[in-house]
Amino acid sequence: MKRFNLPIKWKLTLWYGGILALILVTFSSGVYIYFKNSLQKSIDTKIKSIAEVLASSMTETHNQSLFGNFERYLENALGKKPKGKFIQIIDASGKIGARLNDLEAEAVPVSFVTLEKALKGEIVYETIETARPRLRMITMPIVEHKKIISIVQVGSSLEEFEDTMKRLLIIMIISIITSISVTIVVGYFMAKKTMKPVDQIRRAAVNISSNNLDERIDIKGRKDELGRLAETFNAMISRLKDSFLRINQFSIDVSHELKTPLTILKGETELALRKERTNEEYKRSMQSNLEEIDRMSRIIDDLLLLSKAETKDIGMNLEKVDLRDLLADVCMNMKLFGENKGVEIVVKELEDIRLVGDELKLRRMITNVVENAIKYGHRGGHVIVSSYKQNGFACVNVEDDGPGISPGDIKYIFDRFYRADRSRKRESGSGLGLSISKWIAEAHKGSIDVQSRPAAGSVFTIKLPMS
Repeated sequence: MKRFNLPIKWKLTLWYGGILALILVTFSSGVYIYFKNSLQKSIDTKIKSIAEVLASSMTETHNQSLFGNFERYLENALGKKPKGKFIQIIDASGKIGARLNDLEAEAVPVSFVTLEKALKGEIVYETIETARPRLRMITMPIVEHKKIISIVQVGSSLEEFEDTMKRLLIIMIISIITSISVTIVVGYFMAKKTMKPVDQIRRAAVNISSNNLDERIDIKGRKDELGRLAETFNAMISRLKDSFLRINQFSIDVSHELKTPLTILKGETELALRKERTNEEYKRSMQSNLEEIDRMSRIIDDLLLLSKAETKDIGMNLEKVDLRDLLADVCMNMKLFGENKGVEIVVKELEDIRLVGDELKLRRMITNVVENAIKYGHRGGHVIVSSYKQNGFACVNVEDDGPGISPGDIKYIFDRFYRADRSRKRESGSGLGLSISKWIAEAHKGSIDVQSRPAAGSVFTIKLPMS
């Protein structure tokens, strides 16, 4: 069965209309019930007052002959002639002594149950449903010397009461329907206006592709939730644009990195095949080819490592590592590479620090950072390596006195194949060393940062948790 989904603006409108309808119906029902009970209570009070006056008058006069002109008697007792009332006096034997019927109804039935209760001294209220119009009746015993001498019944027509309640009900129904209708109409247009930025976001999302990532949503300075949503969407587009540019640049860099050794391989091979060569010449050609193959192998291995790292498909062989011994060993191994570049490695202030980590990966991270400092250092310069503790972290500083990094390049320095100094010739590395180092630091719940200024050298700081 296909599910029917309403637009959000209609859902909001219907929700508002439904909630308002519930509130109005609940409130109106309360008002209606309260008003109905109040009117009924007022009717009961009036007929009881009349019955009490008659009962008091009869016990005082002791004159049953007054019933000969009952209307005049009632007018004297009540001060005015009662209108719209039914009044009758019944003696203790149940015989009707006097009656006044100022209603359209010709006969009003008398309940024997009611009379029995009155003869027992009870005051009985009842609604006579069979009479037309309906009556509200009180039956009150007249007591003299603790003896019931007669019963007075006073009834009042409910026709006016029913008309009043009917008009009130009609007014409430019309008011509720009108209020809900106005709310739905106004709410729809307000919801439509409010949801307009969402529709702009939808259209922008439909139109945006990798070819037009410069498009943005114009929210005209809105600062509400939808404005923040549009700002978030614009920020997401900016990140997507940056990611696409970096992916494109990465593809270009990979092609360039692999094309160069392939070109060298092809050239060396073609040159060797042009004519007969001596064994020594073939050997030199093969050695050159092997160097380029090794370069491509390192690039592919590093890319494979980073790809596995992104999919979290690399396990960590955690063990206790003596950081001071590890740094000393790495610096010793890189000493010859530094001498070939004319850069001296200086080891100073290595604190006795032990931490838990993957020793092989930590060794590779530190080697990559030191190697990078040597490659970009000045001939005759120095690379200073030190370590210390700070706020529960083991910190390693690798400082060089090379050309430094411009502020615009620092945020990209750990990207794959990125080179801040683009004028330099290709070094022997794969161009992925710092990217791998960053991943290794983060895999150990640490970080790697760089501080640098042009012509003032660079300081790489590695932070690893000691716990």
